[in-house]
Amino acid sequence: MAELNGLKCSACSAPLTGKQRKYCADPDCTKERLYWAWVLKTYNLTPEMYWKIWKAQKGRCPITGRELVFLPGKRPHIDHDHVEGHVRGIVTAYANTRLIGRLRNYQTAQNLADYLREPPAEKALGQRVLAPGRPKKTRKKRRGKTS
Repeated sequence: MAELNGLKCSACSAPLTGKQRKYCADPDCTKERLYWAWVLKTYNLTPEMYWKIWKAQKGRCPITGRELVFLPGKRPHIDHDHVEGHVRGIVTAYANTRLIGRLRNYQTAQNLADYLREPPAEKALGQRVLAPGRPKKTRKKRRGKTS
């Protein structure tokens, strides 16, 4: 890719390419080494362990099924249990903050799964009722200008 207007990596001074804004994607770059040091300190995961999880998940989020993107400044989240502290997997930011982050305990997650699998309305009525949605609003025609 073409160099971006002579911009250089803030950590190692290598030329930036593509969508890179501040740091390069070189694994030997200081920024990358700092990231892996942080992962080891925070989650007790070595890069080898991280990539083993990545491969086991086939590079996809186990919750949303989306492809995981690993770029400088845009990395997937490492999901872990805040109570027991164990690492559960690598997920998208959306899954980690919007889905998992809202479920505080296993029972709530199980209740949600049960609710989606067997909705109580279907049990109570013995059938699926299709909701047609709101009626469309009709727009009033504008009055044309009279000359």
